[in-house]
Amino acid sequence: MVYETTIIIRSRSDKEKSIKDAIFAFSGGKKSLLIKGEGEEISTAVEVAEILKNRMYPRLEIGNVSLGSRPFFDNRNRRYDNRYNNRNNKFNGNKKDIISKIEITLQTKSIA
Repeated sequence: MVYETTIIIRSRSDKEKSIKDAIFAFSGGKKSLLIKGEGEEISTAVEVAEILKNRMYPRLEIGNVSLGSRPFFDNRNRRYDNRYNNRNNKFNGNKKDIISKIEITLQTKSIA
């Protein structure tokens, strides 16, 4: 049975905490780990996976990498944006904002 723990990276400062969480997960007997990052944190997620794989646990392998995107919602500027939604300008058009995401699965190598 595959045991899975998920680490979601929300900011660059989460890097050290994410590495520590992964070390605790693998030390606790977990066999796989899912690392998620979105937008600007994709590079941080890749960096965490590479640090774990190359420096910490040479027995780890990358099981799967999944790339995708999702709609971007910004609720902070809703009032400001609504003032301009009714106007027919070049900024509103048919533009859909999306944010990219990555999911990296690390797992221990199976000994055959």
